[in-house]
Amino acid sequence: MKWLLSLVLVVSPAVLAQDAGVPPKAAAKKPLREVKSLRLLYFHASWCPSCRRLEASGALDAVKQAEPELRLQVVDVDTEVPTLDRYGVEVTPTLVLVDADGFPLARPRIELDDGPGTAERILAAVRKSTGRR
Repeated sequence: MKWLLSLVLVVSPAVLAQDAGVPPKAAAKKPLREVKSLRLLYFHASWCPSCRRLEASGALDAVKQAEPELRLQVVDVDTEVPTLDRYGVEVTPTLVLVDADGFPLARPRIELDDGPGTAERILAAVRKSTGRR
């Protein structure tokens, strides 16, 4: 009896998917998203010098130009505290890529002195989230 219970516990979802006639990778694949369903949340404050540096770096403008359907949502950390808390944002500036339901998909790293690098990390997160490489 113990042997049978052990056998049941080690059966993986991939094996179950194979038994159902579904290839393992297809069973685990997430549906692809469209760029227009994504939002890039930009957490900033009017008094934040690092936020001004990010804006001056051109990273956000480069992302808008490369992905015009991606919506940029500016979140003021002084007035939108519930949104700040929801995503666990503790510093400004912070970027969070979210899907249509607000589920966080990525938090691209910001380098204030490297606008093109920051833009590329954002675009890489968009490509990954939409299945484009």
